[in-house]
Amino acid sequence: MRKRKFAVLRLLIASEEMDAVCRALKQYGFQPQFDTETPASAYRGTEKKNGDSPYTHALSHLRFVLDIAGKPLPEADIHAALPEGWYEKTEALYKACRTLQKEKTQLQEQEEACRQGQKKLELFGDLSVDLQDIVECTFIRVRFGHMPAESYERMRALYADNPYVEFFPSFSDGGEIFGMYFAPRDMAQRIDAIFASLLFESLAIPSLSGNTAEIGTEFERSLHILETELSDVEQRLERFFAKEEETVRALYAALAGAESLFALKAYATCCKGSYILTGLLPEERLRELYAVLENSKQVYVIRKGCVKQRFATA
Repeated sequence: MRKRKFAVLRLLIASEEMDAVCRALKQYGFQPQFDTETPASAYRGTEKKNGDSPYTHALSHLRFVLDIAGKPLPEADIHAALPEGWYEKTEALYKACRTLQKEKTQLQEQEEACRQGQKKLELFGDLSVDLQDIVECTFIRVRFGHMPAESYERMRALYADNPYVEFFPSFSDGGEIFGMYFAPRDMAQRIDAIFASLLFESLAIPSLSGNTAEIGTEFERSLHILETELSDVEQRLERFFAKEEETVRALYAALAGAESLFALKAYATCCKGSYILTGLLPEERLRELYAVLENSKQVYVIRKGCVKQRFATA
């Protein structure tokens, strides 16, 4: 890549001119450098809140809103003025969006849990007994789960004479057999160990009262309610974005522009009420910058020569 010629500049800027000058510098491709000529004892750095930009927090909240809306981030606008009460407006927009999104996420999680429970229930066929009664049985422990088909055949060969090692299959899928086994509570640990050696993996089934048909009906009813509630919250989110998108985008562009200017000002040193800013400006943009600054009575530009650098690293 061809090297580009840059003018080396040192600017002395009155505090009231700082924002306007920084906008011009950003516009014409100024690349700031830390000042090395002013003694450290003669200046203090630009003040920052906890070392960070005062706009970072608000920008992250607006990014959240735009991400939820599926909208691209607007470009930074260094010329946009921040509206009065911009922080409070940003927080209000973020909290409103977060509340709606949290409600949507919770409903989606409930819907997924319901569908997973429904799938698990279907694996164990049509049981006419109450599942809650099975789980809470006093003398027998029940394990629902699955094992490889070869393990099931091995179990039948090895434990054919053991009445306590018996698996009741209900469904077969891709070499896995789903079903259940029963164990007296005083023998549960030993029987669990046998089934573990047969690569049995337990599955937690829904802790609901009723047989599988009744629970299946309850799942269908719950899913219908959740789908209705999800549709409602999605419509409220759409209305929120339709109403507030323009405000959010304008706020983001203005805040991103302000943060960009703040990052430039972070390179400046403050000395006796004025700012000193050094850096590189593309040689071909020098005349344009001078034209913009010619009416400024409190801005002084010293050109200290030129250098050649690759643009990407300037």
